[in-house]
Amino acid sequence: MPIEMLKLFECGYCTHPEKIVNPKGSLKKMKFPATVALLRHPTKGYILFDTGYSMKFLEATKSFPYSIYAKLTPVFFSEAQSIKNQLRNEGIHSSEIRYIILSHFHGDHTAGLKDFPSAKILTFKKAYGHIRQFNKVKALTKGCLVDLLPEDMNKRMDFIDELPEISLSSQFQPFHKGFDVFGDGSLFAIDLTGHAIGQLGIFVSLKSGKNVLLCADAVWTSQAYEELLFPHKVTNLLIEDGTAYKKNINMLHQLSKNSSEIDILPTHCQKTWNLVKEGYIYE
Repeated sequence: MPIEMLKLFECGYCTHPEKIVNPKGSLKKMKFPATVALLRHPTKGYILFDTGYSMKFLEATKSFPYSIYAKLTPVFFSEAQSIKNQLRNEGIHSSEIRYIILSHFHGDHTAGLKDFPSAKILTFKKAYGHIRQFNKVKALTKGCLVDLLPEDMNKRMDFIDELPEISLSSQFQPFHKGFDVFGDGSLFAIDLTGHAIGQLGIFVSLKSGKNVLLCADAVWTSQAYEELLFPHKVTNLLIEDGTAYKKNINMLHQLSKNSSEIDILPTHCQKTWNLVKEGYIYE
């Protein structure tokens, strides 16, 4: 049962020196958009992949300890850019979002969660279990602002990685194993641990026959997997598992060579942002 539509939105951006993601690059500031995907399933309705920034993020980072995040990672965001408001402009009320697939628990992915109080949250138990063991300050060092998480989070979560693991189609190789999110072949979740423990990506199967991989922060730019370009070693401070991170880059590179017809969309990549600016819709 294929997905009927996929559309991307930009919900603010942060800046870092280009050299962080490309050791051969300069120290000039580079923009990294927080993109969010809206999907429409024929029976499950509207689904979000992550939530981007929100005003709750800006409010939380005004005071210590979250102000450390704002100083290290300058964020540029206006209320009009919240995914809740952008969806409203599309004629979609927040209550119509049935599911949020959360790739991982970093603040630029979770900040909009409280804007969708009726949505079921789908994520990996591996990711949530890793974050919940830490106190507020320790979680911050992992990129997670726990105050942004809904108080009823535990009641609203289902863990994708508790589903039976299945073998994926050869078109998705070298990704051999994954989870059929709804049991209908529309979305396949894969473990992309590296940047964060338990980070997930999803293969989206569209009614046109097109397949898209929303790979979250497995890479920050498409250039990384296209050219096998590994980030500056300072990013080891931002990466939970460096070995797995490099493995993901290699696997995405292989996927791009094996199945060039699959669009690989990293959350923070300029190429993904260009699709937002074009208003491109996958159907």
